[in-house]
Amino acid sequence: MKQQTALIVGANGIIGKNLVDHLTAQENWDVIATTRSELHYETEAQFVPLDLNDSDSLSETGEKLKQVTHVFFTAYTEKQDPYEQSEANLKLLKNLVLGLEKVAPKLKRILFIQGGKAYGAHLGIYKTPAYETDPRSITPNFYYDQEDFLRTQSEGKSWSWTAIRPDIVIGFTIGNPMNLSNLIAVYATLCKEEGIPMRFPGSPKAYEVLVNVTGTEILSKSLEWAALNNEADKEIFNVTNGDVFRWSQLWPKFGEFFGVEVAEPQTFSLREYMPGKKELWAAIAKKHQLRPYSLDRLVQWGFGDFIFNVEYDAFLDVNKARRFGFHEMNGDSLSIFLKTFKYLKDEKIIP
Repeated sequence: MKQQTALIVGANGIIGKNLVDHLTAQENWDVIATTRSELHYETEAQFVPLDLNDSDSLSETGEKLKQVTHVFFTAYTEKQDPYEQSEANLKLLKNLVLGLEKVAPKLKRILFIQGGKAYGAHLGIYKTPAYETDPRSITPNFYYDQEDFLRTQSEGKSWSWTAIRPDIVIGFTIGNPMNLSNLIAVYATLCKEEGIPMRFPGSPKAYEVLVNVTGTEILSKSLEWAALNNEADKEIFNVTNGDVFRWSQLWPKFGEFFGVEVAEPQTFSLREYMPGKKELWAAIAKKHQLRPYSLDRLVQWGFGDFIFNVEYDAFLDVNKARRFGFHEMNGDSLSIFLKTFKYLKDEKIIP
């Protein structure tokens, strides 16, 4: 038996899937992957299905979770009403923790994902650079509810918690609503097929503001680091690639990679206009013998509408994690985007 046993919750998501890949490649982790449905990929990790909306789900599979030492909570459920969203996502975490306390006596640390929403990024503007100590917003936010629950529930217990805050996670998975690399790659492919320029679809102002992103490789390393670092106990850490950029700097480089012309920005709604390209995408997939994913399985266009229309600088300060000893945030975001696009080509997701 290995030194630690990880339970990765939300293992089909962009964070969970890539964390499963990372930890299964390490020598000191046994890995249990869990989702409500089947996994979308093959892995050496043990798969244990869990429906965290059901408070009895863990009691039925408790024996399989007895060795868990670390939980990586990356699950998320979407609700339109922000109060319902907070309630629903708190319920997932609460059912997991209360169930695990009964069946996993070796539990040491629960790591959970927050993000830019902790600073009000979903509201369109927040103070930058954002620090972990910045005050909360009055608006409902499941990150706050989950954090408060873990603070209270862990008091006097043998386990603790750590929160990791990435911003716009870049990596590969299927069926994840917040997957910007899939969106850009598919958008570029459609433009190339139609012989038209790949225009930035957001506002001209958004094209020029400062932003940052977080690659899944750096994020996975940060989660493992925080899990094994005693000083990370009950702490919150921003995690990005470590650099900032403007879309106007990267967009022409994206065009070069995909072999498509880039013209000036033209603001339009991806959500309104791009779903109508599903038949064109099916024809592209057939012509290039791509894996048979439908357009709406690969991309949720509304996420692009939001990201590409943020008209204020949006980036996090990451020096706290560096001061605590995590020194991987020296990435080049352009290279991380291009590496992800190449992976999509190699996996026959795009031509």
